[in-house]
Amino acid sequence: MRVMVTGATGFVGSHVARQLQEARHAVRLLVRDQTKAYAYYDKLNLPQPEMVTGDITDAESVAAALAGCDAVVHAAACAPLGSTRNELLRVNVEGTRNVVGAALHQGIRQIVCVSSITAIFNEDGAKVTANAPPAPSKLPYGQSKVEAELYLRGLQESGAAISIVYPGGVVGPDDPRLSDSMRALKHRIDNGFRIFGDGGMQYVDVRDLAAFICSLAVKGEGGRFLVPGVYVKWTEFADIVKSVSGCDLKRVPVEGWKLRLMGRLVDIVRKFREVDTPISAETMRYATLWPRIENTHELAARGITLRDPAQTFSDCITWMVAEKHLDGDQCPRIAQKLGLL
Repeated sequence: MRVMVTGATGFVGSHVARQLQEARHAVRLLVRDQTKAYAYYDKLNLPQPEMVTGDITDAESVAAALAGCDAVVHAAACAPLGSTRNELLRVNVEGTRNVVGAALHQGIRQIVCVSSITAIFNEDGAKVTANAPPAPSKLPYGQSKVEAELYLRGLQESGAAISIVYPGGVVGPDDPRLSDSMRALKHRIDNGFRIFGDGGMQYVDVRDLAAFICSLAVKGEGGRFLVPGVYVKWTEFADIVKSVSGCDLKRVPVEGWKLRLMGRLVDIVRKFREVDTPISAETMRYATLWPRIENTHELAARGITLRDPAQTFSDCITWMVAEKHLDGDQCPRIAQKLGLL
């Protein structure tokens, strides 16, 4: 089958496109810069996918990219860091309307949209289910995901077989440009790790997430699917990073409310100058208040087992050292494995 993928030069979208190609499906990408996209896919030892130049906010290019396709995976999105409220709404809301609306107009039946747990976030994990109502947010990224969510759910209620996937923190190797979770990992290794209370986070390996998305694109009947990943306490996180990399993270005890306050202050500074940190009000809210959330049973039904976090972070940090996002001296165990020491 022919599958159109948006966000295919981003983290999740690129892994989806690669896995679809490896499974011998025809892949078409909607990209803003074909030169950069060709350069990236040249490294993968796979045939170059078909490409259409355009943008998800341009309805005409979206329609052209979808023509003749059997399925679409909509993975393009604006991340919370470094994006204005207008950008978030334009890309995450208007872009979703363009892609999904055009796909339905062209009669495409397999539609998979990558959302976020933030669209249905609740500090009580038992309330975070596939049927949970969208969660109102005072923060711009959350607002954009909720607006897109309301649009998609309206279509589902009218009978459209749209699959919505809600991942947690996405990590793993081969990130074309460091996404927010990957930047946060680098920041912790570079600057030390703030440990707060008994909290933690759920991480899903990008390869496992992509495998599930591909399965839905090839054979999905619509629905909502939570893939937050494996829950890791922050103390366990620091232990795993130390174990796989040899990096002895500096651990700084701090209360969650202080980190949330720090995030709000950093956001104020960002209005006046660029700040090289993954800290924001939005990211600190999720980092300090994240509950344990159940993964969809559809993972097992489709034969997908989530990787152990130790394997994920080992592969992730190995890639980051090999690509010089991290210095080998920072991660001696990885550097030794790569022959850099």
